[in-house]
Amino acid sequence: MGIEYCVILRDVKYPRIEISPLGEVKVIVPPNADAEGLVKRKKEWIEKKLREIEEARMRFLPLSNKLLLNGEFYELIKSEEFGVNPKFHVVLLPGGDLGTLKRWLKSQLREELEFKVRLFSSVFGVKYRKIYIRFQKTKWASCSEKGNLNFNLMLMALPEELRDYIIIHEVAHLKFQRHSRAFWELVREYYPDYMRAQRGLREYWLALQYNEVWRKLREV
Repeated sequence: MGIEYCVILRDVKYPRIEISPLGEVKVIVPPNADAEGLVKRKKEWIEKKLREIEEARMRFLPLSNKLLLNGEFYELIKSEEFGVNPKFHVVLLPGGDLGTLKRWLKSQLREELEFKVRLFSSVFGVKYRKIYIRFQKTKWASCSEKGNLNFNLMLMALPEELRDYIIIHEVAHLKFQRHSRAFWELVREYYPDYMRAQRGLREYWLALQYNEVWRKLREV
């Protein structure tokens, strides 16, 4: 068939196919299920996703040594003092210390989140407990049952309008836990073009899989 995949046997009700951002195809099925038949039926969809991943790799791999910040690529330059210049797309980094950059990114994101989460919580008539910023492996953000909001530091790679969508999405979960019709109606009211935003988020997530700077920031 030309598609490489691994089969994972699991006690699931519905078989499914998962494709990682790096193109690994996993077929998750219950015991005695026809994994090969599922791959054959989904062949066109799988190939489309793999093409998208390959296109992203070709596009973003040459830029892997630059910092993806606010939707733009920044050159890292060793310097005596720290500084970020949006006009020239450069980050001045004392001694190449990524720890300084990571702390700056976190402080910038926290300042933005604290204002916007408070704003939309007031507009939606909901309350939240705490805001956490950390690296998350598979999500941009999440909302816990206790009302805590967790945001991925990699949000700083996104244009501000996409960060706005994620904030609205997660704060809306404080009112509607599930992706119900009422949930999407609330999101649409404050972010009408949310479907375009979702497509943009998928593209940026792929870009980050090939970005060496963000990979190293995760390890700092």
